[in-house]
Amino acid sequence: MKNGFPINKEKAAKDNIDQQIKKFQDLEGLSVNKLNFGLWYVEHIKKLRLIMIIFLIVISITSWAFTIYGFAYYIARGMNEDEIMVRQLVEINTIGHDYLARLFVNNLIMYPAQILPSTNKKYDLLAQIKNNNPKSWGKFNYYFLVNNQKTKQQSDFILPGESKYLFALAQDFSYQPAGVQLVIENLNWQKINQHQIADWQDYYNSHYNIINTDIKFIPASRSELSQKLGLNQLSYNSYNKTPYNYWQVDYSILLFSNNTIINVNRYTLMYFMSGQTRLIQLSWPGNIGRVDEVKIIPDINIMDKNIYIKYEGKVQSGD
Repeated sequence: MKNGFPINKEKAAKDNIDQQIKKFQDLEGLSVNKLNFGLWYVEHIKKLRLIMIIFLIVISITSWAFTIYGFAYYIARGMNEDEIMVRQLVEINTIGHDYLARLFVNNLIMYPAQILPSTNKKYDLLAQIKNNNPKSWGKFNYYFLVNNQKTKQQSDFILPGESKYLFALAQDFSYQPAGVQLVIENLNWQKINQHQIADWQDYYNSHYNIINTDIKFIPASRSELSQKLGLNQLSYNSYNKTPYNYWQVDYSILLFSNNTIINVNRYTLMYFMSGQTRLIQLSWPGNIGRVDEVKIIPDINIMDKNIYIKYEGKVQSGD
């Protein structure tokens, strides 16, 4: 007996109360677990507050330590490094386009220039250049320097990975020219936008698909039509296999004998439409001699939007 009740009855009453507590369910969703958590939180709130204060103090000390270290490092070494950088910037004056081009783009390869006899005591000047940059193309001005005499300045371009010839035709000198140098100025590099042109080689092939066939060259010594005038004659068919219409297409014409360039010329074809085949015939004076190879190279700045005819239809024109 305890307090007038049998022990078994007291135990039974306690078990009944525990069962009633477990079955308790508040209509607003307050469970026994939540009540226990609230009781535990009230009992330990001082300890939790102390832990939070200690955590914030550690974070603050760490942040200040990094700040003090960074400031000390800048005073010890950073200020000296900034001074060196400023001196370097002063030495190169300004970071202009030419300076950046030297950092990111290789220079052009320029081969030795040549002098070829033309006619009437005139001379043709030429030089080959090559752009080894696979993702950059350039625009520039150029002239030839012969015995300190400059030819007329011209503008040109070179596409990524392209090799081409530059010309100054029919130059009149009052002396026998000896020694020639190609001078390139105002070289302006531009990178290919890979968002617009994902594969440059495919882009180049689709825009430069111009086929020259039926090439016939008749030197002046064999021409029946120009025995008295001494005219060399060249004819060929040019087929625009691209899907693009061009306002004009320039051709570089190289005549070879024993793998050596002996004569050069240029020709411009206007209004060259997609799918069109044009017969090109031209003649020029001079005693060239035997020619065993003719190279005809289309020259189109496919990066210039102004070269494209942006409408459909045929354009009537003559060569």
